[in-house]
Amino acid sequence: MSSWWEIILVFLLSTIKFFFGGVPTALGFGFSYFESITVTTLGGFTGVVVFVFASDKLILFFKKKAELKRANNLVRTPKKKFTRTNRIIINVKRRFGLLGFTLLVPFLIPIPIGCFLAVRYFNDKQKIIRYLFLSIFIWSVIGTLLYKPVFDAIRNYFL
Repeated sequence: MSSWWEIILVFLLSTIKFFFGGVPTALGFGFSYFESITVTTLGGFTGVVVFVFASDKLILFFKKKAELKRANNLVRTPKKKFTRTNRIIINVKRRFGLLGFTLLVPFLIPIPIGCFLAVRYFNDKQKIIRYLFLSIFIWSVIGTLLYKPVFDAIRNYFL
């Protein structure tokens, strides 16, 4: 069994940066398969719940702030800008949908940013949370299965 500080560190790291943060750190500390999957998955789940609801509040805050500025005539309504980033986000949304997007979040994007984008561009928060939970569990298992032999080989080579 690992120390509590290691477990807490892996848990907190998994709430932010999952696949390239929490999973390798857990295996670097010497967690077993079960410990690694359990701690990183629970950390990812916690991050999803916190950041989905925080993103919702953040989006509402910015909408109210923009409405207040428009009401006071401080800012004219800006024209829609179609930047390269906007086009990429819209293409991913149209091509892959919510399920495809959420399967990519733990692997490619930090969880807070992925949750913010999911809440911003998809409406059903319950579906977002369910799909992100599924995605985090899948990536936790995949990451542990891929990283564990590498960390064991490195540990055996140097010890």
